[in-house]
Amino acid sequence: MFRDKFWLSFALTIPVVIWSTDVQHWFGYRAPSIPGSNLIPPILGTVVFVYGGLVFIRGAWSELADHKPGMMTLISLAIIVAFGTSLAATSGLFEIEVWWELASLITIMVLGHWLEMRAILQARGALNALAALLPDTAERVSGPEIQTVRSLNCTRRRCPRPARNPRPSRWPSRGGAADVDESMITGESRTVSKGPSATVIAGRSPVR
Repeated sequence: MFRDKFWLSFALTIPVVIWSTDVQHWFGYRAPSIPGSNLIPPILGTVVFVYGGLVFIRGAWSELADHKPGMMTLISLAIIVAFGTSLAATSGLFEIEVWWELASLITIMVLGHWLEMRAILQARGALNALAALLPDTAERVSGPEIQTVRSLNCTRRRCPRPARNPRPSRWPSRGGAADVDESMITGESRTVSKGPSATVIAGRSPVR
C-alpha cells in the first residue's frame, strides 16, 4: 500500500514543484505557461493530500482515540497545517504558497513508512524461517525401545539418530554420535559431527 502511494504521490509532486512560484524564483527558471497552469499546484497538492495524507490522519485519529499520540499525530498536524495554509493563500487571504512543501512532505513520509513496513516484513520472514528450524520431536530411549516424543524429561536418556537421507534431521539433545544441523544458531548449512559429551544445540538454547 505504501509503495503504491509513494510512486503516485511522487509523480504528482513533480509538477507541483515545477510550477511552484517559489521554486521558480529560487532556481531562476520559468515553467511553461499553459491554460490553468496556476491551478496545477493547488489541484495536484490537494490530490496528494487526500491520497497520500489520509493514511496518516487515520493513524493519528486512532492514536488520539487511545490517548497515545505518536508519530502519526505529528505528521498529521504538519500536513493539516500546511494544507490549510496553502488553501487559505490560494483563496487570497494572504500571500504565501507551500503546496510544493505539502506534497513533498507527504511523499517523503510515505516513502519512510514504505521502507519501514518492508523492513518489518523482512524481519518477520527471517523470524518465521528461524522458527521453522526448531525440532518438533525427539527420540527417547526406553529400555530396548526408542520412542518418538514431543517433550523430554532432562533426567531421561536420549538417543539422537543420524539422518538416513541427504537432508539431515535436527538433533534435540545428546547421547550417541550423529551429524547434526546447527544452522538455526550458527547459520552454517553443513552438518556438524557430534559425539558423547559434545556440546549441541537443541531448539533455542544449548544443551549439554
